[in-house]
Amino acid sequence: YKEGDFKGAMQAYQGHLQAGHATAAVYFNLGNAALKAGEKGQALVYYERARKASPRDKDLLWNIKVLKNVLKDKIEDKSQFALSAARLFLEKLAEDELAVCFAVFLALFAALSVTGFLLPVFKRASQPFFTVVWIGLVVSGVLFGAKGWETRNPLVVVLDKETYAHYGPSESETKAFLLHEGAEGRKEDESGDWIFITLADGHSGWIRKDTSETV
Repeated sequence: YKEGDFKGAMQAYQGHLQAGHATAAVYFNLGNAALKAGEKGQALVYYERARKASPRDKDLLWNIKVLKNVLKDKIEDKSQFALSAARLFLEKLAEDELAVCFAVFLALFAALSVTGFLLPVFKRASQPFFTVVWIGLVVSGVLFGAKGWETRNPLVVVLDKETYAHYGPSESETKAFLLHEGAEGRKEDESGDWIFITLADGHSGWIRKDTSETV
């Protein structure tokens, strides 16, 4: 990387992945090397994979912001403010963190429920704490479920310089809109060599699998 051989650096970091070292740092460095090699779409794929493991890394988030600023497609979130804010908050949390949090609240809730059933006096005394645990259980459960939705509907990043989204899974279908390298959307469905994606601005269409990569 220091010698300017960015393709070679990518191969070296990919060797770490093949050896089972799929860490945020490896993906982050892969993203840097891909960006230096001029592969903006591939760089974004690696950055997004790094963000899954380290969603609050300031250097990583800065690089993603800088990269998106130079992409041709400026896709803005057109959803309601509350939903957009919730998505931004969810991006700051890792799925493993939410799983642990939900498991802890669930264990506390179960322990308090059993103890309160056996000891009514304890139940009355611990009611405020029980309420806090119940709220924590509900909130962490909702967030964990939302994160699970992201897993079932992963990000898809366009790698080709440009590709058309169609209204159906076929080249013969009408073209819906044009996407460029680095554009990303959520995978909703697939059919043969095609995947159906929805963009943050609400537009949706079918693109060929070989024009993109799933994060």
